[in-house]
Amino acid sequence: MGKNNDMLFQSGMIRIFKLLSNPTRLNILMLLEHEQLSVNEIVTQLEITQPQVSHQLAILKEQQLVSAKKIGKKSLYQLSDPHILSVIHSTKQHVAHVITGNKHDEA
Repeated sequence: MGKNNDMLFQSGMIRIFKLLSNPTRLNILMLLEHEQLSVNEIVTQLEITQPQVSHQLAILKEQQLVSAKKIGKKSLYQLSDPHILSVIHSTKQHVAHVITGNKHDEA
């Protein structure tokens, strides 16, 4: 891999970490881990406004992390790239180690 590819990958990784740094986007991704949800269902679960949810879903969709499928008049959102869950789960494990003060091999 050349230097340009390394920079391209680093840039992409930074973009993903920035996406995940937004609490609403992170919560949406974690909700969609378990089921497909409509905007209204996400609004209800996160207790935020519909425009806020729609805006964050548009960003996640643009970055190919979620997709929507139409069922009648309703759109259901789902994860379109389950790899993001590996990043989220690994980060949660790291945070658990930091909070408990355990080293990684002490889980």
